[in-house]
Amino acid sequence: MNRIEKSEEKFKQLFGEGVPGTHATDPDFQDILSYFIFGEVFYQGNLDDKQRELITLVVLATNQTLPQLKTYVSAALNVGLTPVEIKEAVYQCAPYIGFPKTLNAINEVNEVFKAKNIALPVESQKTVDEDNRFQKGLATQGEIFRDGIKKNVGECSIKSKAYAGISFCFLLRRFLYS
Repeated sequence: MNRIEKSEEKFKQLFGEGVPGTHATDPDFQDILSYFIFGEVFYQGNLDDKQRELITLVVLATNQTLPQLKTYVSAALNVGLTPVEIKEAVYQCAPYIGFPKTLNAINEVNEVFKAKNIALPVESQKTVDEDNRFQKGLATQGEIFRDGIKKNVGECSIKSKAYAGISFCFLLRRFLYS
């Protein structure tokens, strides 16, 4: 199968029947985009379609390319990602791109879910509560960073667990770069 045939097959798998809207006004550009992304990139390496779609969703959320994000949320569902997996991937963007941009992305995801009659909110994935978040966070970081994180937390002069929890990013940075 050549890249044109591959791109047509992959596009149909992701987005269903039809042609992209830009094909009517900019067919040359759409061919370049489709043949490259869906005829080449999707066939490189060992990632499966779910992994590729998760990466695509995160990149689109990060870049705030929100119209495309909506389109790819549907594609992600079409390749078998669950609403929870999609939401969790977008939630993971918050510390890196900021809460406002993450909220913009969440709003687009929710619009797609509503249009597809997917119940909101999705099932909660919380594993901690306010009473145990500090201890569970420290335990998890201890598994990753071993005794170094415990030493840095022990040296911390901050007494408030809430404030110490927020400052973990600074402690972690100190640990990683000291």
